[in-house]
Amino acid sequence: MTPTTGDDRPLTASELLVVAERLQRRLAAGLAVALADEATTVDQWRTLELVDRLDGPTMGRLAEASGLPNATLSRVVDALEDSAALFRLPDPGDRRRLTVRLTDTGRDRLGRLRHLVAAWDAAVAEELATPDAAQVRRAAGRLSGRARPAP
Repeated sequence: MTPTTGDDRPLTASELLVVAERLQRRLAAGLAVALADEATTVDQWRTLELVDRLDGPTMGRLAEASGLPNATLSRVVDALEDSAALFRLPDPGDRRRLTVRLTDTGRDRLGRLRHLVAAWDAAVAEELATPDAAQVRRAAGRLSGRARPAP
């Protein structure tokens, strides 16, 4: 399936970019509402997920995996550290580098966030329960180069 305009003309790459950005903003806004119950931003949730999945990454590895600019990531990690969800430690192999670890509080918070995200995912899946939407999701996965996007 090729995404089309209202007149059934296939979207150009630039039109597809605009549509994808609009969809990203809409999905992020909906997820932000779901995460608000835990006073957590989308970037904070993604960071907690990545720290858990990467099992104590360095700040550099976390920046690479998250796609966040270093300054933004530092602010996100600072906020999570202030709420006792994460802590930073010198890397045992290179004390100039910092690793990021979840605290027990962070693990508990991540567990609650996963429930909120699962409920949000289910609600969005209902909205997108059409064959066209399923095709778009599959195509997006292929085009992005991964079967399941990282959080």
